[in-house]
Amino acid sequence: MVIVRILSRIYALNPGRITEADLKNTLLRKLNTLPGTFHDRFASGKLISIVNNDLNGIRLLFGVGFLQFFNALLALSLTPLYMWHISPQLTMYSVIPIAIAFVIFRIGFKRMKDLHSEHMSRLQTLSAQMMNYLSGIDLIKNQQMSPWVRTEIEKLNQLMLECRMKITRIQVFYMPVLDYGNNLMKIVILGLGGYMLMQQELSLGEITAFLTYSVLLAMPLMQLGRIATIYQRGMVGIQSAQTILNANPPETDTQRLDSSEISHFKGNSLSVRNLTYSYPDEKRVILDNVSFDIPAGKKLGVLGSVGAGKTTLVNCINHHLELPKGSVFIGDTDVTTLSRSDLRRYVKTITQEPYLFSATVEENIRFGTHDDEVNRAQIDEVLALSQLAEDVSRFEKGDQTLVGEKGIMLSGGQKQRLSIARALLESTDLIILDNVLSAVDYETERKILEGLFSRLEEQSVLVVSHRVNALEYMDEIIVLQEGKVIAKGDHHNLLKTCPYYLETWQLQQNREEQNQEEQSQTEMNKSEDAC
Repeated sequence: MVIVRILSRIYALNPGRITEADLKNTLLRKLNTLPGTFHDRFASGKLISIVNNDLNGIRLLFGVGFLQFFNALLALSLTPLYMWHISPQLTMYSVIPIAIAFVIFRIGFKRMKDLHSEHMSRLQTLSAQMMNYLSGIDLIKNQQMSPWVRTEIEKLNQLMLECRMKITRIQVFYMPVLDYGNNLMKIVILGLGGYMLMQQELSLGEITAFLTYSVLLAMPLMQLGRIATIYQRGMVGIQSAQTILNANPPETDTQRLDSSEISHFKGNSLSVRNLTYSYPDEKRVILDNVSFDIPAGKKLGVLGSVGAGKTTLVNCINHHLELPKGSVFIGDTDVTTLSRSDLRRYVKTITQEPYLFSATVEENIRFGTHDDEVNRAQIDEVLALSQLAEDVSRFEKGDQTLVGEKGIMLSGGQKQRLSIARALLESTDLIILDNVLSAVDYETERKILEGLFSRLEEQSVLVVSHRVNALEYMDEIIVLQEGKVIAKGDHHNLLKTCPYYLETWQLQQNREEQNQEEQSQTEMNKSEDAC
């Protein structure tokens, strides 16, 4: 038994761990292929809870669950045969308490399945809420919202506690019923067996053997309660995992092009043709018949106020949104026929909300590249181009400084410049800057754009901004208003022909002059105080 039990645990528990590891890899790969519409429907906290918490049930099912199941199956199949061989009549009477116990057990078993599903759902909700609160921890502290957050978390905790207590009650009152049935079976054996002994239908040795076999049934019957719990958790975990596994990415995303086919797009222009877009379940048109071209090497700017449709336009170009066919082309190829992975080898987007990882400055720049593909000189070059080299040199550990969760150790402008440095590390045909310079001053913005244009002479650049100063150096500027293109041209022509552009430029110039005056006055006051 020692040898068998050691081997059974090695070969029964290891598959559970292996299954969990393989399933996690499968889920993470699948999540990376699913479009943004899937992630819009499922909060990140829920997906993390599925991968971390729900898969524990699957691991137990394929490990401890299978081990206990086969142990119980072996005992419950062979032991009754020997008992039947001794006395069929006593065996039949002995089964009655077990049968009654199974009926009661079935009631609790059915109820527990629903409660396990509810518990996993509440755990996912709690995980999603915690992700939201941690993401906005600075706002919560600044606005003194901590008491409200604690109250909301306590509500979710209480709901999960109530659900867990219901499961515990079932485990306490229903699951041990098989053990009670086993004890009743022993009473039946002793009572009826003693009567049969007095009637000389059975010998004392047969009664002793029969009772010994009933003892062998005790452990498997008690384990059935644990097996049922593990089975329920495993099935709930499988259902949760199927939420991700059954989500099918678009057919085009499964068809990857090889390097030779990708090279076919090099040097082609990107064209937007009569693009009209509305978000699902909304009647309002966000983009209305937008058309323009970005030839190779062209620097194009898009100006518009908040709500003009700038970010929506960017998300259509990089196919983050499900855009209509025949709207965006690379050369003669409709981007809706390309996989998103292939499209992003042509188009690289730097968003206005940069995401940084809890790693060093250098590791954030290298993210997504192999160490042997990037040398030290390239890191220094992109830091200089993004106007971040001076800031990094003042850090105690230089580019080995940890930036913290989501770059919490950096200012808003430093985050944006670090994301620009990361995008510049690998060459691409078209770089889109979606309002990424909003957190830097005008002088830094000018230097960054000049450095970008000197580095990206043969590459196309699309700069989206609500600041005219960011677009003065563009070859062409498109003016968006309420989703429509109201003017096109370079900076000087638009000042003459587009009243909206002129008014925006004048307002921003006056604001800049006021800021400079306020800054000068502040410096004068500091000097006077020092004197």
